[in-house]
Amino acid sequence: MRPVSTLFTLFCLAFLLSATSLSAQQLDHRQGELIVQLGADVDAKNWLTAVPELTSFEPLGRRLNTWLLTYDFNVYSEAELRRKYWPDPAVVYLQRNHFIERRATPNDLRYDDQWQHVNSGQINGLIGADHNVESAWDITTGGVTINGDTIVVAVIDDGVDTDHEDIAPNLWINRDEIPGNGIDDDNNGYIDDYHGWNTSEDTSNIEAGQFDDHGTSVAGLVGAKGNNEVGVAGMNWDIKLMIIKNNFISLESEVIEAYSYALESRLLYDETNGTEGAYVVATNASWGRDFGNPDDAPIWCDLYDRLGEAGILNAGATANTNVDVDEDGDLPTACPSDYLISVTNLNTDNQKVNSAGFGLTSIDLGAYGRDAFTTDVGNNYAYFGGTSASTPSVAGAIALLYSAPCANFGELLVSDPAAAARRVSAALLNNVAPNESLAGITVTGGALDVGAAMSDLMTACDACLAPTSFVAAPPQGTADQITVSWRAVASLDAVDLRYRITGTNEWTTLSSPTSPYELTGLPACVSYDFQLVGNCGSSAVETEIQTVSTDGCCVIPEDLTIEAEAGQIFVANYSELLAGRFYRVRYRKLGEENWLTRTSNNGTIAVAGNIEPCTEYEFEFQTDCDTFQTDFGQRMTILSFGCGSCEEADYCTPDEFDNETEWIGAVNIGDIIVNESGAEAGAYTSFGNLTDRAFVRGGVYPVTLTPASAEGILAEEDFRIYVDWDQNGRFSSTEIVLEMESVAGEPVTGLITVPEDADLLLTRMRIMMQYRGVRGGACPVSTGFGEVEDYCINIAEADGCPAPRALTASYDNDAGQTVFTWPASAAPGGSYRLRYRPTDSMDDWAEVDTDTTYVSVDGANLCGTNEIEIASVCDSVAGVFQAFVFDNVCTDTPDGRLEAAAWSVFPNPAANLATVRWSDGLQPREVQLFDLTGKKISTSANTSGTSATLDLSALPAGVYLVRVITQDGLAGTRRLIRQ
Repeated sequence: MRPVSTLFTLFCLAFLLSATSLSAQQLDHRQGELIVQLGADVDAKNWLTAVPELTSFEPLGRRLNTWLLTYDFNVYSEAELRRKYWPDPAVVYLQRNHFIERRATPNDLRYDDQWQHVNSGQINGLIGADHNVESAWDITTGGVTINGDTIVVAVIDDGVDTDHEDIAPNLWINRDEIPGNGIDDDNNGYIDDYHGWNTSEDTSNIEAGQFDDHGTSVAGLVGAKGNNEVGVAGMNWDIKLMIIKNNFISLESEVIEAYSYALESRLLYDETNGTEGAYVVATNASWGRDFGNPDDAPIWCDLYDRLGEAGILNAGATANTNVDVDEDGDLPTACPSDYLISVTNLNTDNQKVNSAGFGLTSIDLGAYGRDAFTTDVGNNYAYFGGTSASTPSVAGAIALLYSAPCANFGELLVSDPAAAARRVSAALLNNVAPNESLAGITVTGGALDVGAAMSDLMTACDACLAPTSFVAAPPQGTADQITVSWRAVASLDAVDLRYRITGTNEWTTLSSPTSPYELTGLPACVSYDFQLVGNCGSSAVETEIQTVSTDGCCVIPEDLTIEAEAGQIFVANYSELLAGRFYRVRYRKLGEENWLTRTSNNGTIAVAGNIEPCTEYEFEFQTDCDTFQTDFGQRMTILSFGCGSCEEADYCTPDEFDNETEWIGAVNIGDIIVNESGAEAGAYTSFGNLTDRAFVRGGVYPVTLTPASAEGILAEEDFRIYVDWDQNGRFSSTEIVLEMESVAGEPVTGLITVPEDADLLLTRMRIMMQYRGVRGGACPVSTGFGEVEDYCINIAEADGCPAPRALTASYDNDAGQTVFTWPASAAPGGSYRLRYRPTDSMDDWAEVDTDTTYVSVDGANLCGTNEIEIASVCDSVAGVFQAFVFDNVCTDTPDGRLEAAAWSVFPNPAANLATVRWSDGLQPREVQLFDLTGKKISTSANTSGTSATLDLSALPAGVYLVRVITQDGLAGTRRLIRQ
């Protein structure tokens, strides 16, 4: 065995040689030369001759005032000269004299198929709709950082084809592990983890299974070996792919274990100065949980911050359904972490794919994924799609930027890995290519532009870099201290700290303090401004100002939240304050006058015991300190639980329907739910509660569903309706209330009966339409063309036997029939009785019974000569009849409506008397007065002349109907308000 000292010496020598070779390889400019652009009003020759370091200078053009400067780089440091010249106000720009080379394009045989790299219309796409990566490859093609660290990306997926010609050369190798010996050689807790780890089996097997073709395609997009004269090129030509095989297991424990392996590898690398572990800079998750709520997955979401603090950025694929992630949730892409980049999918025409999620707050950018060309299992190549394909390009772009040959970025990688990760994220998100289809529905409104991001990262690579991770905060439990901490790159000569009371101008400066620095003896509850100043020779760079107060303020906590919970409980949570002794919540039902109060001496207050279900309550908060009480404030209104399961239960969501060609056009259920819609985003929409009336137990309601299709193409559509009668948050097969078939795309009709034992309040109704038969359950795994809509419906007890609220009529002159229709009543049974007879007649009523909400009556002339009433029938007995008046349903005239301009009512509103006036030549037969139930109050037959008087003195205040009927059968109705 060699002595340790000899091994260490050889290791250091090898590292130095490697670093020297790397530096020479990455030198992209001519040493001893700089290019300067001076201001238009600057006398260049005077300025240039006053610079003693220059050996020569020459103009570059005649009008730009731009010059090539030459100096002896063996005598003067380039960084020193740049720091000296750059602050001069005469200098507009200063840069290196870079070499210009041919565009970097790999020689891989299938590279031209990779339109996502360079889109020249290969698959009839929009030329230029690509990731603009070639301009980034002019700077670097990936592999190592400027510091010589081998870059690793953790691909968390279903394994890879380890023998693939374009994957095998770039697989990460754990050099401290002997493969296949069944021993944990490197003592990291994982046996034989030579290329990665399998969390689903807890083994080292990362090989893709027979049907596992996902991970190989993902890995190829991140880092298929480039420029090797075979296959394709990844975003990085040279990189190391750490494979973490999880087989898309849905348990979050698997997710946490997978990310933990990547995190542990990076932490171990940093702790051992690179002798163990792996320099992981990015992870890729082309999977997730549709409609997942980050509040339900705090450990999963918190992991991204933990990874970021170690210097690891994470790319996450959003849902493959056109859903607003901000509203409906998604995991991981709704997790609120600065170290997670959430990605949606674009196609070769530069459009967001219809079946891809979006969110103005949650989804950061788009990347080109539909039909991306990449590696495939079996040493093959194929087109790949979904957000699964767009996200690896972002993970690959992250890794590529980590290889940027940028001096101060290299320093940042060492001094502050978290700040370096944020710098890469900012370069990607601040330099997207604007995209109209993403504008207003994503954070950036743009598509991944790797070239622009690389250019941004390379800007001012030799400039003075301000301190990072600057934090000022009062230590917990103290009222007279503030602790300030930061990190700084090695090239900073010194860091000064200055502070002042907020609102004042004079700074107190501390020279070269050590981080963390603790200021003590400060007054309580006073606001201060803090700033760091980094010094690079004669130049300086400042951080942004941070404003923070010492503790001890008596205020309402900023993080106060109050939420409704099951069991009619409200819970207030907040951070306890140093000055706070007690905390109070007062509350009342919305609209009431008196408040009730609850008090606590800790960070939680529960309100329970007298809370009514499904009721809005107002809340206000107060902090009670030793010598001061805040006013009650932070008023908020919150709805208590108990409105039913519709919005409170976690229903499954169908996500595989395609409604580009056909969708649900209109829904009418008993005239209670009436909704017309188009092809809704994602082929699924929850419309919530659109009703103002309840469905009653035992009620029978007619259903009309109308399909719609692109360009009016009629198709064979089937419908299925579920209602969660027992409100358990699931749709069972026994809760299928209706199935109907539309052979030629025509509307379909049926009836829904509410069970007598249906749970009360709001429950969920699901309407499904699918081409040629609805298959599977309420959330089928494999679906096809169609659409799904959800509605909240309110279930109530029947109250008596009320009549329908409305009645319409139309006359069919050819058939000699009047057709009456009405909305379903709030009575059980679904049976009705319609009756009619001549106006003011004492004859018996003609009656028609029906179990539908329409009926045809032979020969009924409604030109003011018949009274019409309708009632619900409950247990074979008719309830209260409701009377109705019609103006224009006649047998003897095509238009029986009296023109509104031909008559009037004055005054309106009226007190005791009202006058009905009509134009000369009009011959009224009678003037009638009705209440809003349709009951006739009076009839005036004295209609000679041009007016008639209505006596209102005996009537209560309210709204009435005045009806004028002429000798020739015309009729008109107006509202009259009795004051």
